[in-house]
Amino acid sequence: MAGKINRFFLIAVIILAAGLRLFWLDRVPPALNWDEAAIGWNAKTIWKLRVDEFGNRLPVSFRSFGDYKAPLYIYLTAPVVGIFGNTEIGVRLVSVIAGVTSVVLMYFIGGPAAAGLLAISPWHILLSRPALEANLALMWILGGVWLFLRGTKRPVWLIASAVSFIFSLYSYQSPKIFVPVFVLGLIIIYWSSLKRALVWLALAGIVAAVAITPLIKDGFGAGGRRFQMTSVFYQSKDNLPLTLVKNYLVHWSPQWLFLSGGETGRSQMRQIGMLLMVTAPFLVLGLIQLWKKRQDSWSKVLFWWLLAAPLPAMIGFDVPHPIRSYQLLPVLIIITAMGLSKITARPRATLVYGLIAINALFFLYHYFVTYPVESAPQWQYGYKQAAALAQEHEDEVDKVIITSYYGQPYVFTYWYQDRDPQAIFWGGAIKYLFRTIRLDGDMLLPNTLLIGAPAEIPEGASGIIKEIYFPDGKVAFRVVKT
Repeated sequence: MAGKINRFFLIAVIILAAGLRLFWLDRVPPALNWDEAAIGWNAKTIWKLRVDEFGNRLPVSFRSFGDYKAPLYIYLTAPVVGIFGNTEIGVRLVSVIAGVTSVVLMYFIGGPAAAGLLAISPWHILLSRPALEANLALMWILGGVWLFLRGTKRPVWLIASAVSFIFSLYSYQSPKIFVPVFVLGLIIIYWSSLKRALVWLALAGIVAAVAITPLIKDGFGAGGRRFQMTSVFYQSKDNLPLTLVKNYLVHWSPQWLFLSGGETGRSQMRQIGMLLMVTAPFLVLGLIQLWKKRQDSWSKVLFWWLLAAPLPAMIGFDVPHPIRSYQLLPVLIIITAMGLSKITARPRATLVYGLIAINALFFLYHYFVTYPVESAPQWQYGYKQAAALAQEHEDEVDKVIITSYYGQPYVFTYWYQDRDPQAIFWGGAIKYLFRTIRLDGDMLLPNTLLIGAPAEIPEGASGIIKEIYFPDGKVAFRVVKT
């Protein structure tokens, strides 16, 4: 854990972290994706009606597109949306706050270098600017670790640690696998200290048991179905043990960690790995230092953290998965900071930190300049403009049909048009249809507005009144009025 607090550095790193997560927040990522729009819309229905978009009152899990979302991010976003309205910043603000708080917690857990590395980490910036429940969960996990370490000296903090870990379970699905395994390891490693505080440990256990009861009940219903949808246990037809081993090991790939996150998508970039490339030698150096100190309790915690972190991603598809394996990031950062701490000579340290700064600037350039253009289709770019155009013309037509080619058009439409949830429940958008555009048949519909993808409405089709473009200039939508 960190020693004496350097207040000047802590304030500076908070400003840096906040700036990198707030700058152009409504422009990068380039649009709300369907998950973010669903979070915003459900937050609005919770704020106004205390129900989700399907009418379920204050649910423990929110039904979404092919899965069920953990509830805490939506509940925390509800007052933000209720007070400040339907904006990209409103949906993403909870994630930004969680990201900055994680940097502060990293300072107290891993020291100044770890906090600085997390503040500029590509992995952390990529996931702490969008509205991602995993980012909120990571904050609670770090809070749980910090409070647990305090609890080994002052046991009263064990209850607060339990609460923080429980909040992570209500924030995202992956901690439901990682946290029990990780906390069990913490208890075993620090048992010599904890056995003198069994009353406080028992109280923390009781608090945790009571708090997770709704999750356990939900696990046999809606929340449990998400596990079936995303788990190789239910869907893989390959050799299961081999699949699990491959899925686990791929998260240690140097190519993925340091060179390229893969094809540019929502949570990774083609030009850069999940971690800054120049920090790779210091991760290795940190691992060597960790092995030399392997008898220390803290070193054992870090080893256990490393081993347990990929478990949630291991049982899923689409590996390596930067979101499901997100809890791996802090321990990699801490170990890298341990390696950096061995560079003490001023000329050498200046060179190293200069190279890290250059690498970070390279990432930031691509993130703010290249990434919004390349990743726009993955963020369902254009539905905001389509919703505005539909609202502009809806009084002139009998029906509006918006394509489902890119995703879930209804949630973008309701969100961006600032619809009243109560009105939607009572058929306030009855004029709208959300489906694939079938041009030959749909052109026969009288007085109808069609908003479709280029694959559905080709160039030169009759009745085109407008085109909506991706940032790279390619057509995202064509609009036809019959």
